[in-house]
Amino acid sequence: MKRITRLFALILCLTMCLATFSGCPGGGGNKQDVELDDKGNVRPSDTVSKVEFWINGDEYELEVFSDLVERFNNKYKDSIKVELKQKPSDGYETAVQTALSGNKLDVFYVGDAGYKSYAEQGLLYDITDLVASSEVYDLSTMWSDVVIRYKYDVNTKLSGTSSGRYYGVPKDIGPTVIYYNETEFEKAGIKIISVDAADLDAYNAGAKDDRGNTKADMGLEGVTVKEYGYFVVNGQKYFNNQIPMSWDETVEVATILQNSMSNANAYGYFTEWWFNYGWTVGGDCIQFVPSSDANHNGGWYDFTLADSTPNYIVADDVPSVTVNGNTYKAGQIISYQDKLGLNSTSAAGAEYSKEITSEVLGLVNEGKLNELPSQREAFTEFVRLAAKTNTVVDRVNGVALYGYGVTPTPSSIGSDAGKTQAFAQGEIGMLVDGRWDVTYFRDPDSGINFTWDVCPLPMYRAYDAEGFGPEREVTVHGIEAGHSGSVGLCISNNSVVKNAAWKFIEFVGSEEGQAAQAAKGFAIPLQKELANSEVFLQTDKMPRNSKIFIDAAEIQGAGDWWYLTDNAWIDDWAGILNGDVRNGKKTMTEFFESSAFMNTYQKLLEYTKKK
Repeated sequence: MKRITRLFALILCLTMCLATFSGCPGGGGNKQDVELDDKGNVRPSDTVSKVEFWINGDEYELEVFSDLVERFNNKYKDSIKVELKQKPSDGYETAVQTALSGNKLDVFYVGDAGYKSYAEQGLLYDITDLVASSEVYDLSTMWSDVVIRYKYDVNTKLSGTSSGRYYGVPKDIGPTVIYYNETEFEKAGIKIISVDAADLDAYNAGAKDDRGNTKADMGLEGVTVKEYGYFVVNGQKYFNNQIPMSWDETVEVATILQNSMSNANAYGYFTEWWFNYGWTVGGDCIQFVPSSDANHNGGWYDFTLADSTPNYIVADDVPSVTVNGNTYKAGQIISYQDKLGLNSTSAAGAEYSKEITSEVLGLVNEGKLNELPSQREAFTEFVRLAAKTNTVVDRVNGVALYGYGVTPTPSSIGSDAGKTQAFAQGEIGMLVDGRWDVTYFRDPDSGINFTWDVCPLPMYRAYDAEGFGPEREVTVHGIEAGHSGSVGLCISNNSVVKNAAWKFIEFVGSEEGQAAQAAKGFAIPLQKELANSEVFLQTDKMPRNSKIFIDAAEIQGAGDWWYLTDNAWIDDWAGILNGDVRNGKKTMTEFFESSAFMNTYQKLLEYTKKK
């Protein structure tokens, strides 16, 4: 009789598990989802939904999100409980992929590099309707350049279109800026002023800069201060931490620092990213070519990292021009498609004209368009930073271009931790990196014993005079540009507590959740208004010039890892670039002629091919 009773009980338990996926081991454990009303609020319930949340990252990330989970659990203690699990950064994606085959993992990080692939595999829950009904999560108040990364159409493979869906939303945005060692600037005899371009007229008329100093205080009487990142007056060097340096100014300041720093092995500058060099003149590593080829979805991608055609920008005094049927305003760069007159090529992969159209050249002759460097020239400028001064980086019309030697090579800097430690130890004078460094640099255990601040990324400018004097006038300029990193918060499509999981994501993205992250110095808030408040700016702490992060967030986009579904088109040539090329073992020409580089063209054709 006891055996029959036990057997009946087992059958009953199995039946209930299959019917409800709750109450018995397996099939989602003891998970039961909350119900939401039409406004996205949690309806009262007798049970508590358990949400498993995976993160990766360092001790600072863990501290921030442990605090957020505690806040959330206290707020929803009667209905939802989030359990945080920190996973090692190495192998995180593999662990997530494995966990997603079941339904134990609910909320997790997806970097913008892998987001499209996860969505196309059907691993992410479509949260578009939950976002729309939320009363606390308002995408319209957030940085559009980061929000658009998570609106994706898995059918057309296009981002930001009206047909796109949200399979995740950003947990943060990490704009890149230059961190600089202010103590070393002062030792090198460089005085620092802090004046935004919009405030230069007032400053020249006697107003104080953002540090409370007038021109007289800085020894600039009788000098008209112009839009320079760096300039010299009667032998005295000046640095404006709110104006982007030109390419030449960046190399000059880096060289001065490098020659004056107390550490004999120090470098003046470090950046591992070419984006702002290419984007400031309108270049890019791939460009979309419209095509009427029936085998492709509207066109194909060309590999334009080595594109040698000049770029063009509308002159500042010209209201607008029309090129290839499209209108451009003053200060806007003509697109690759329009400067070459590309409307539709006859077949994917076919050769097309790389000649600048007569329409564009006519506008140049009329003074309405100014010529900018090509993508290849911009990319070469980036590579020259790390190459030694006796290393030939490239040859142009038979003239050798040597390295600047102001940046450590990838082989010498090592990992991401290597560059931040090098800055903290006074081995790098200026470091290009994201907001995430702030918590580490503020930590007494980082070893920093100097004053530091931030300034904008370099921007292309050409002047009418050599040197760095205050009489220079800009003859042509590019645009401010750079990339920002972002990680999305997503819900597993197999989760059985999707509503509860969304409420946690909603909380992290709310003003309360974003303010908590900002308080730690960890991230710039998603909400623009919150970012412009003292919650983020924290002017009583380093960096004092935090507004530079806000300026950067307005104009920075995703890196090339986000462009397509995966990185197969990048992996081979990126290894050579960050290896032999930047370590000075291959010239640019050898790089561009390598099979790894040339094979990229064929790989790119596969991304838009109809299946």
